[in-house]
Amino acid sequence: MNAKTVIQSMSYEKIFLQLRLLKVTLTCFSLGLFLITWQLWVPQTLFPQVPLFSYILNLPTWIDWFTLISMVISSLCLLGMVSASWFLRRQDQECWQSAQQVCGGLFFFAFLISIVFDQHRLQPWAYQFAIGFLLLTCLKPPRAVRLFRLFVISIYFYSALSKCDASFIQTLGPQLVKGLFTGIGVSTEYWTERTLTLIAGSFPIAELLIAVGLLIPRTRQWALWIAVSMHVCLILAVGPWGLNHHGGVLVWNIYFIFQDLILFSGLLSLRNSGEAVLSQADFNLSFKHSIGREKGIMAIVWFVMLSPLLEPIGYFDHWPAWGLYASSHDRVTLLVDEEAKSQLPPALQPFVDPPRPFSPWCRVRVDRWSLAELGAPVYPQARFQLGVAIAISKIPEQNSGHGSQPPQVRLLFESAAHRLTGKRKISEYKGLTQIESLAQQFWFNAMPRPFDNIEND
Repeated sequence: MNAKTVIQSMSYEKIFLQLRLLKVTLTCFSLGLFLITWQLWVPQTLFPQVPLFSYILNLPTWIDWFTLISMVISSLCLLGMVSASWFLRRQDQECWQSAQQVCGGLFFFAFLISIVFDQHRLQPWAYQFAIGFLLLTCLKPPRAVRLFRLFVISIYFYSALSKCDASFIQTLGPQLVKGLFTGIGVSTEYWTERTLTLIAGSFPIAELLIAVGLLIPRTRQWALWIAVSMHVCLILAVGPWGLNHHGGVLVWNIYFIFQDLILFSGLLSLRNSGEAVLSQADFNLSFKHSIGREKGIMAIVWFVMLSPLLEPIGYFDHWPAWGLYASSHDRVTLLVDEEAKSQLPPALQPFVDPPRPFSPWCRVRVDRWSLAELGAPVYPQARFQLGVAIAISKIPEQNSGHGSQPPQVRLLFESAAHRLTGKRKISEYKGLTQIESLAQQFWFNAMPRPFDNIEND
């Protein structure tokens, strides 16, 4: 056996180890996050559902059970097969490769169907995991690992890009800074606004440096430890020691730490000699070096990595474009009359703010309601939030009898924030009729499923 063959054998061994560790990590964390957010994925009337297409409104909700069970079973089966392959010491090929491909494809398509029935399910972690399942199971191991690495780098890049605006520096950025330093026991009570904004401005710079550093082999190890440090800081900032956000956010950040260590650590990465042996046939990401099914998979992944470029001009959603912890997206604010508050479902009433002085209008905190009922943050797109507002608005408006009484609800529609100034255009709509008319301006559906508040009483 010559030296080249030995190097090639060792290189393949490392690739298979990386691939198996990635699959195990992906399946374990997907099952954990499904458990945390299970109410989001089942038929429910705890929180309004807004399908992606209007014709879905009349389809049965039992399909939600089918998609959730399909994703859970595919995760469990893939975990079992990868574990069996590991214990059987099959170093030359993956055990039951065709069955693993079925599991990856089933998870991906079940996820697509689930978001068609409710846009709220397009959570960033679920979107990433669906692409990861498809990519890691259906491509050849060297190509799968390399493309998945590029996919992760693109998440850091677009996340940094989404924070490069005045809105983040003025709002969420300082909040994260306060959460971080509170988490480590440092008070920011007497810090100036300038200090908070300067520190907040370092967040997108750090993410951008991570993306570039992970892309370049010479700087990859430095970038890896910066990335791990950043996720630890985020855990401190949004965890119970800081802003006390929901546990799903913490779990996803922990997943990123494991994922990055597997993908970019020098212990598992190929040395230049090993990669050179395999690069010609196995690592190439061009379509001419792939055949059949692999071309389709690669087309999907490249679309996922390039489509976020359309988000700044309004042709792609905020979360699939990896706008994480960013606030520049368009949004709506729902207000209800103080007298109509008692007509809302009891589960929602704790999330209705008291009115401001000399005003009868109360803000409905849909974001907090979503976390409390479903364990998931509300989908940030104005289209979805409008659907939720319509579902809530129907309750007091219908109870009022549509007589001569004034409207019981108001809606403030805020455009996307200007990148340099953070300013928004705000339009006001009163009453259910005006609010429902807004649904016509979106390409995708903004009307909710029937929301029966009687079940919530």
